[in-house]
Amino acid sequence: MDIQESKPTCRHWGGLATALIVIAFGVFILLRNFGITLPFMEYHNWWALFILIGAVGPLSYAVRRYRQQQKFDGVVLHSLVSAAAVITVALFFLLNLSWNRWWPLFIVYGGLWMLANNWKHNSGSVSS
Repeated sequence: MDIQESKPTCRHWGGLATALIVIAFGVFILLRNFGITLPFMEYHNWWALFILIGAVGPLSYAVRRYRQQQKFDGVVLHSLVSAAAVITVALFFLLNLSWNRWWPLFIVYGGLWMLANNWKHNSGSVSS
């Protein structure tokens, strides 16, 4: 089975998961408006947890691609670097990290992303 054949099923589950997360987010805000706060909502940057949702897609695609191809290729690396960048942004907010200190990490991510793109195109891999 190639990657193209597995996309409709994965899109269905991805869309369902995203919808459930959005519904949960709405319920949490509604509860908060009624004075009911859950323990994690007392954390000052709890909303940054939702940034992590953006990493789910690239991470799941990397795992799926690796399992199907049985190798670590440029497409897998590209997806992992994309997920790492999203996770890093979430961690900046969750852990109150200094953007002034850590911003060069995004230059590293950019270089890894270019390396992954070059690897994808030179190996004849299917792009994501």
